[in-house]
Amino acid sequence: MDTKAREYAQEVIKFIRKSGSSFLACKNLRDKLINNGLIPISEGEKWNLQKNEGYVLSKENRNICSFFIGKNFNIENGSILISIGHIDSCALKISPNNNIVKSKINQINVECYGSGLWNTWFDRGLGLSGQVVFKKDNKLIERLIQINKSLFFLPSLAIHLQHRTRFEFTVKINYETHLKPILSTVLYDQLIKKRKGITKKSSDENELQKRQEGISTQGEGTTQDHLEQEQKENVNSSPLLYILAKELNCNEEDILDFELCLMDAQEPCFTGVYEEFIEGARFDNLVGSFCVFEAFIELVKNVRSRDVSDSGSGSGEQDKCSYDNNLYICIGYDHEEIGSLSEIGAQSYFTKNFIERIITSIFMNDISNGNTSVDEIYGNLVNRSFILNVDMAHCSHPNYPETVQTNHHLYFHEGIAIKYNTNKNYVTAPYYACLIKRTFELFANEYKQTIKYQNFMVKNDTPCGSTVGSMVASNLSMPGIDIGIPQLAMHSIREIAAVHDIYYLIKGTLAFYTYYNRVLSSCVGDT
Repeated sequence: MDTKAREYAQEVIKFIRKSGSSFLACKNLRDKLINNGLIPISEGEKWNLQKNEGYVLSKENRNICSFFIGKNFNIENGSILISIGHIDSCALKISPNNNIVKSKINQINVECYGSGLWNTWFDRGLGLSGQVVFKKDNKLIERLIQINKSLFFLPSLAIHLQHRTRFEFTVKINYETHLKPILSTVLYDQLIKKRKGITKKSSDENELQKRQEGISTQGEGTTQDHLEQEQKENVNSSPLLYILAKELNCNEEDILDFELCLMDAQEPCFTGVYEEFIEGARFDNLVGSFCVFEAFIELVKNVRSRDVSDSGSGSGEQDKCSYDNNLYICIGYDHEEIGSLSEIGAQSYFTKNFIERIITSIFMNDISNGNTSVDEIYGNLVNRSFILNVDMAHCSHPNYPETVQTNHHLYFHEGIAIKYNTNKNYVTAPYYACLIKRTFELFANEYKQTIKYQNFMVKNDTPCGSTVGSMVASNLSMPGIDIGIPQLAMHSIREIAAVHDIYYLIKGTLAFYTYYNRVLSSCVGDT
């Protein structure tokens, strides 16, 4: 298991390295799904879906959905089995009017996306990732971009310049005034652009700097008037436009707009004396999302390999039948860190709409003949369906053990965290938690690979974080469960997780896909 766990961890590292924003995470997952035989489709076309086939759908390059339709998917005993996660992370996003010049240094305005530990973003190299829109040949072109090298730096205030006592050294960070990364000096920006023959369109940056610092450089008019006029002429930072134009091979003046976030330029890596951990950025929730999509791909491979081998002996036949009856779905949502209230967020009708489109395409004849309706089919299937939401969890912190409920500490290498919350911040209910635990047991029995798990609950005097599980369960009227794996330093620019827990999460999600239908059919409820 150790070898396979490290292979998975290495793949996680590669994925996170390439996924500095939700745009790039979506693209990389889409490419991986297509490379594994799933067929790309789009919302704006008619869907002619086939059973025993897999598809991948991307919405606005920031939501990713894949699904596989069992070859015997039916209304009578079929299920819709959904695993979900979110692909966005806390970040500093570059503002539309981002140009700042102070102390003869070019800076940029940024906006805080989500609830990050912003103090951890200081004193390290920051790269760039996201989406840029520019014009070329009278056409609008959208391009995804990622620059992994250090372009920006957010410097702390030297200890010597702080008012302090012996044990209080840190200036309190003001998110508006202190989160202004530097890009270049004004001098170097002018020299480089002059050398390359790039003509400046706006007035001199020295004038802008003086105006922003409240120094009048004109004998007439107010400083504020001059500043507002200058910002209208030059809303984007000069060195920012330079690096974007260079990467996109376009003119600076052709860059129209963008959604770009800063990212840690230091690559994720194995860490610890025995390299039992991985450290890096955006673990919440790129680690979780990688795991659910990896499990989905393994499921599709298993289904297809059983079709090819056509083995019909022992328990394999029962598994094959279970595979064939279901619709399997895997989704990565954007905007979880800011509440999911968008046209692509988990609180939108995106998920319900595309499930209904799948039903319409697959059962078109029955619906056209008036034998049934989409609502009737959905209502029948939802009774046997389930949502598995994967989002990272809080490991017990050795320096702050009092922050965790006494009986619910999570530990590294102890497996999947099953999250409980009476107030439904987590969707988990005991009955369905037992069903999921049973799928882990069946997987262990067949493959001789134990899937460890542990229970998690927050303290009564601590706010409970929320995730997309309850949102999607509410919209779809389906039961579900919230799970994850332990990590430390959540929402820091640098986080840490354990190698073996990644393995447990992938295999646990695969066990859910593989055995949930069988476990559910064997249960006897108290009606």
